[in-house]
Parts: sequence; structure tokens; C-alpha cells
Amino acid sequence: MARSLCLSLVFAAASSFRPTSHHAKAPPRRAVVAAVAPAPAWVAGACLGGVLGTPFVVAATKTWYGDGTLNLPSWTPPKGIFAPVWTTLYATIGFAAYKAAAANALPKLAVAHYVGNLLWAPLFFKLKQFKAALGLNVALVASLVAVLPAFGAVGARALLLPYLAWLVFATVLNAEIVRLNPKGLVEANVGVDTLYS
Repeated sequence: MARSLCLSLVFAAASSFRPTSHHAKAPPRRAVVAAVAPAPAWVAGACLGGVLGTPFVVAATKTWYGDGTLNLPSWTPPKGIFAPVWTTLYATIGFAAYKAAAANALPKLAVAHYVGNLLWAPLFFKLKQFKAALGLNVALVASLVAVLPAFGAVGARALLLPYLAWLVFATVLNAEIVRLNPKGLVEANVGVDTLYS
């Protein structure tokens, strides 16, 4: 389902992409960005980047995340919601980035933000560093708010508002997980002495 959703969003971005006419004079940067990476490439690239964290998320949701090992708040979303939500969000992030880059207005902070976003899943789900992941989440919210005006200037701000809403929700969820698990993940450690006690 996530793949078909991402492909649908790539095709939607492709249909909105209109190459500049050979006779129309486009700004040099816009022409280079459009020629090298059209909108569907940005959307697909953002989706593919998001896939990098999937193995960590899948492994965790099949084991300690959701099996009772980790204390989760009652309002934690079902694990099946993460793939379609993130696929949609990565697609909109990619399209917003394309619009900003095509106007030569993609902030460097937005690129750093995207890299930080990709680091969150391994930090939380692989390394189980919940407090560090929370700090990263707070930085992601702050940096996204900081770059929204630049995206607004190219008509792409609305594309990022659902992402901002989900990011705020994820930050609150991460904070609650830290609160409910003050010692981090405490997995059962069954040793020989436990077996014979």
C-alpha cells in the first residue's frame, strides 16, 4: 500500500510538472534544477530516503515496540499507520523541496532538517536512545518552523503543514514514551541464576 501511495504521489507530481518552453527564458538555476531533477525525482528521492529507516521500524514493531516491553501511552497510533503516513509526508516534503529548489530558494537548513529526519528512526528504533530522539524531534520541529517562510515564498508552505502537525504529534508521543520509561528500555534479561532461583 505504501509503495502504491508513493507511486501515485510521484505521478501526481509528474502531471503538475511542465518543462519550460525552448523559447521561454527561465532563470539559469531553475533551468538546471528542472533539467537535472524534475518534480517526480524529488518526490521519489524523498520517499526512498524515508525507506532507509524502515528496517529499524519494522524490526522494533515486531519485537519490543508494542509487545508490552516498552510502556506506551494508550493513544499510541497502531503500527500499521506509520508506513502510509510517512510515505505521504515524504512525498509532500519532496514536492515542496522541488518547488523551493526550482525557485533557487531551498534553504540549507531544510536540507539539514531532512538529514536529521532520516536519523531519527535509527536513533529511536535501533539504538533505543529515546531521550536523544526526543531532543532531535524538538530540533526538527524548530528547524521546520524556521524554514516555513522560505517555502511559503514559493507557494509550498501548505505542503509542509501536515508534516509539521505529525512532527509535533510525534514529539509529544516521544516525550510521553520518555516519561513512561525513565530508565529507557528495560528488556528481560534471563540468566542462569534466574532460571535456578
